[in-house]
Amino acid sequence: MPRIETFVNALLHKTAGSAFIFVQQITFLVVLAVPSVSLAVSAPGPSTWTLVAVGLSLPAAGVVLLLWLRSRGVPRRLEVLLPTTSIVACGICRIATYPDGAMLSTLVLVPSLWLVARFRVRGAVVATVTVIVSVTLPSLVLYVEDVTFTDVARYSGLPVTLVLICAAVLGPLQQLEASRRTAERALVREQELRQDVEKSDRRLAGVLENLNVGVLVMDAEGHDVMMNKAQREIHAIVSPDSNTDRTEAGHLIFHSDGSPVEPEARPAVRANRGEDFDRFVFLAGAPGADQRTISCSSRAVLKPDGSRESAVLIFRDVTEEHSALEIQRKVIASVSHEMRTPLTSMIGFADLADDALEDIPWSSQRGVASEHLAVIRRNGEKLERLVRDLLDEQQAALRVMTLNKEPFDIGLLVSQCLEAARPSAVRHGIQLDVESRGPCVVSADRSRITQVLDNLIENAVKYGREEGRVCVTVRQTAEGAVVEVADDGPGMTQKEASQVLVPFYRAASARRSVVGGAGLGLALVHSIVEAHGGTISVTSAPDEGTTFRVIL
Repeated sequence: MPRIETFVNALLHKTAGSAFIFVQQITFLVVLAVPSVSLAVSAPGPSTWTLVAVGLSLPAAGVVLLLWLRSRGVPRRLEVLLPTTSIVACGICRIATYPDGAMLSTLVLVPSLWLVARFRVRGAVVATVTVIVSVTLPSLVLYVEDVTFTDVARYSGLPVTLVLICAAVLGPLQQLEASRRTAERALVREQELRQDVEKSDRRLAGVLENLNVGVLVMDAEGHDVMMNKAQREIHAIVSPDSNTDRTEAGHLIFHSDGSPVEPEARPAVRANRGEDFDRFVFLAGAPGADQRTISCSSRAVLKPDGSRESAVLIFRDVTEEHSALEIQRKVIASVSHEMRTPLTSMIGFADLADDALEDIPWSSQRGVASEHLAVIRRNGEKLERLVRDLLDEQQAALRVMTLNKEPFDIGLLVSQCLEAARPSAVRHGIQLDVESRGPCVVSADRSRITQVLDNLIENAVKYGREEGRVCVTVRQTAEGAVVEVADDGPGMTQKEASQVLVPFYRAASARRSVVGGAGLGLALVHSIVEAHGGTISVTSAPDEGTTFRVIL
């Protein structure tokens, strides 16, 4: 079958090349020779055999020439000459065997179509002219004594038919040619795009492989899709060859106090749940000199319909930075602790001095002194609260905060915190709502969780929209107790939301507002929640409000 297809393609001139042209030429020679020789045998004569020999010698010479040029390639001029001489050969053989050989003139259609297929309009013109010169004119001269219009019309049928056939063939051929060129351009463009994509892939792979942070990509089912060299090194630390449990639960991941990170709180598990988080710090590897401190962040990659397609986790080795930070935290905690005693004394003596003023008769100097003492007391109390928050945040971050855990219904605690915040909410015209779905019992330090709720609710009231709404939702899930505090305030960008839990950080909207703050409240919330083994996340967008989600 492949040989037959090659033969047909050659006859239709679909493919250029000396081999196919050779097939065309030798096929035409055989097709022309069989009827010509048969007619010469049936009506022999010296001129008949001579003309037949001359006619057949033309395509035969083409065959020999093609054999000689086989390794060199066929020149373009010869591609025109071979079909043209074949048409002339038809005309000569027709004259030699006329009138019985008149039907040989129909064979001129084959080389004519070759010319059209190879050279399009120019080939059609050459074929038509050659047919007129080699078939039509000789017929009028040799076989008609007195040429009339009728004779001209009769003998012009062949070239007219040829013109019509060429016109019918040229249209589809030109369309095919245009389609071929379009397809070739599209193929070239596709190859260029593929090369660009491959080049981009190589560059991206090179960049990822040489990053000094670990990159892990997981699909929607939680399977690892890709990890770079740095991540493979981190993975070798958390899951060494000696580790018998190769699953996520068996990875050597610890909190800073040395306690194992719960399986549901591990980065890969949280990312597979669809959480976005930043700077989740843990200890990687078995305790010892080789143990590393890793900071992990996660982002979900979404499909156009909003569903999660994959998750990207970034792991950064922060051992040196964490060691320096630990020293800094200890210094801050120590200094903060040392500052509490003189501050308490300052406030106490300010109260004593104010009480002593009561025994002095009223005067303008006494009034001024009383106002000054009030300023000292107010600023001392403000500084004391700041030092207390700073000390609590450092203790929680260092995991040296004492937690007195007990079981209680966090839904009731939320209601109490909302009542405490209601006067401030009324001043701002903000509506406070709570949505609780049945009892939600947790085992935690009630006073510390109260700090968490007070900070989150106070923050929502302070930065919420005037005449807006703050909603606190409490529910029990498979993950644990979930508390969400949502406001409809100005919101934050994704970058600001990822930084808002960092100590001393304040978003641009907070800095522009008249509400003061040192940026410690949310950092303290973050530290207390993590000290309980829980998680906190932030969801926000400009002009769409902010939601803090705490899981205990």
